[in-house]
Amino acid sequence: MTKDIQLFDYQEDMVKRVQEAFRHHDSVMVQMPTGTGKTYLLAALVGLFLKEEVWVVAHRCELVSQIKDTLERFFPSLKSTSIKVTSIQWLSRHYQEMEESPSLIVIDEAHHAVAKTYKEVMDAFPESKKLGLTATPCRMTRRGFADLFDVLLMSWSAKRFIAIGRL
Repeated sequence: MTKDIQLFDYQEDMVKRVQEAFRHHDSVMVQMPTGTGKTYLLAALVGLFLKEEVWVVAHRCELVSQIKDTLERFFPSLKSTSIKVTSIQWLSRHYQEMEESPSLIVIDEAHHAVAKTYKEVMDAFPESKKLGLTATPCRMTRRGFADLFDVLLMSWSAKRFIAIGRL
C-alpha cells in the first residue's frame, strides 16, 4: 500500500529523466539544489522498485532517519518491504552478510560516494542499478564521479528555483 507522492513539475520531470537514463545506463547521478526535494524524488524513484530489493545509503544517522521517515509516510508497509535504509558505515561492515542482492542502490549525498567504503559496496554488486543524489556534484579535490556514475542529470539552477519562488 502506498500513499500518493505529490511532486512538483521539476521533480516529475526528473523521475522521467532518471527512468530514461536507466534504460541506457546502470548508474545515474542526479543534481538538485538543497531544499528542492531530493528526498521526495528519492521516494518516488524507490516506489518504482517496491517489488525488488532496494538499499538506500546515507553517510549520517540523521539522514538515515530523515529518509526512513519520508519513505514510511509514503509506504506505510515499509518495514515489510525489501527496502533497506542504512548508513554506509553499517553497510560497509555487513553487505557481505546480506542474503539478497539489491536491484537498486541509492546513495544520498552522492558526492561522498568516492569514499572507499561506498566504492567497495557499489563494486560488490555490478548487476545493481545505482542512483546518486546530490546538491553538489563536485568535490574540493576536483576528483570526478565518472568511475562511479555513467551520467549526470542536472536540474534547474538555484537561481532559477529562487526566481520562481521554490527556494
